[in-house]
Amino acid sequence: MKVLKILAGPCAVVSLVLSPLAISAATQSPYTQAISQHQATIDGEMVKYVTINTHNPNVSVFPVIANHKLGTTESLANMAKSVHAVVAINGTFFNSWGNKFPTGTIEINGQFESAGQGTLLAFGSNGNMLMTRAKETLSGTIEDQTNPSVTGLWPWYINSPSTNSGVVDILTSYFGKTMTNKNADLVSIADGKVTSVKQGSTTIPSNGYSVEIGKGEKSMLSRIHPGDPASVSVNVENLKGQAINISKYPNALGCGPMLVDDRQVVLNPSLEGFKDPTLVDSNTLRSFAGIDAKGDLVLGTIHAATLSTEADIAKKLGLKQAMNLDGGSSAGLYLNGRYVTPPGRNLSTALVVTYK
Repeated sequence: MKVLKILAGPCAVVSLVLSPLAISAATQSPYTQAISQHQATIDGEMVKYVTINTHNPNVSVFPVIANHKLGTTESLANMAKSVHAVVAINGTFFNSWGNKFPTGTIEINGQFESAGQGTLLAFGSNGNMLMTRAKETLSGTIEDQTNPSVTGLWPWYINSPSTNSGVVDILTSYFGKTMTNKNADLVSIADGKVTSVKQGSTTIPSNGYSVEIGKGEKSMLSRIHPGDPASVSVNVENLKGQAINISKYPNALGCGPMLVDDRQVVLNPSLEGFKDPTLVDSNTLRSFAGIDAKGDLVLGTIHAATLSTEADIAKKLGLKQAMNLDGGSSAGLYLNGRYVTPPGRNLSTALVVTYK
């Protein structure tokens, strides 16, 4: 085993450990042209991480939803295997003790399956990446063809169960094949047009979505008819209110908070809406995503750290930007058919890397 110690700061020594297994794999696996495994000890904590050259034409990075259905969980390994991924890391926060639905942003192939708060890591088709603190708002329109006018929709959520009578919720096929809510009307939209308006239950189109309208918003139904043109969009802005052209980034995962930006620690959980002291102060297993000086993606886990310690470690790794992912029992890292860090439970989402 080869150990290389480098000075990473006034009081920090980083030990980079290259194992014989990693050296052997490098001579056997084609993916090692773009993906490499590393291990370091920083401030006494073991850091295991993988670097990925996202500009390699064989590399793709995208989120995966457990069992292709929200509200369920699956092992990280099975999620990776389902898409033939070389690398997988746990994804965003989810309601692990309740309905299992994620609470962070998920975009897959240009369609948002969940919208939340925090830091967004987005992937362009050309390998470019964007990491920024972000907020998403939902908007939509349905054009009444019987009495030309536009009905504005201001959905609260995407794929998020609610019992509120005023709810307007977007449901995609990742929510399920059907939706039943006796206290709501359900407008199905496929290929940009309303296909049905039903009370209580509907089939969610595989080539579109359904809009769940609570009884408190029932008045808008008089302006919605089958055949009406309809659209829903997710508007993404940074915290300065500047619009982000998310169409350049068809895949994205939101979590947070941001740890490092422009090589400096910028940790400010409350700015991103994270106020749970357990998230901030617990000295627990952590996972992170970052972008290094070469522009490569870095995915890793830290044996035990508070958010503050995690941010310091990310900076000492030389990351230009870094963000926290779900941690504790959720933290896990998978590479080439085996766990580098095994998660302590099944997960609702993962971020995966394929090499083809």
